[in-house]
Amino acid sequence: MFERFTKRARAVVVRAVEEARDAGSPEVRPEHVLESILAEGDGVAVSVLAELGAPADEARRLLRDVRARRPGTLDEDDAEALRVLGIDLDDVVRRIDRTLGGPARSPRGQLPFTRTCKKALELSLREALRLGDGFIGTEHLLLGLVRSEDRVVLETLAAFDIAPDRLRAAIAATERRTG
Repeated sequence: MFERFTKRARAVVVRAVEEARDAGSPEVRPEHVLESILAEGDGVAVSVLAELGAPADEARRLLRDVRARRPGTLDEDDAEALRVLGIDLDDVVRRIDRTLGGPARSPRGQLPFTRTCKKALELSLREALRLGDGFIGTEHLLLGLVRSEDRVVLETLAAFDIAPDRLRAAIAATERRTG
């Protein structure tokens, strides 16, 4: 499958590993791929997001805010369950970071991709085929992320009022080519 990725899409996946490492994550999650797409600064995905009202710099800032509210693999349901017990998850994470000096750095070496991230990459191929494209570009990666239903990705896009169907339609309307 990776042979179908454009140079830009390959660079995004490679950069996602570095984004995860820089964030101190023990694994590569869909949010790291989205961050990498936004960091690319060019390509169909970034152009479409900008046209839909989500410029890359602003989307990256918001993505980091969303990620900060969803530390590690705990999600909003986990945070709510802890709140019922009188535990503020955000406060606990802040105290740990303050005590330990911030998130732990991942060791050098290959970081594993989460099951959801692998699914998103596989779905990017399906999205490319659905659009009749013989390649996987950043736009297909973005559609795969959305289709994987990752909460951080969806919440970030929802903040810009970008629903999955709206994103699909905008990408389908663009002129796409390998490169």
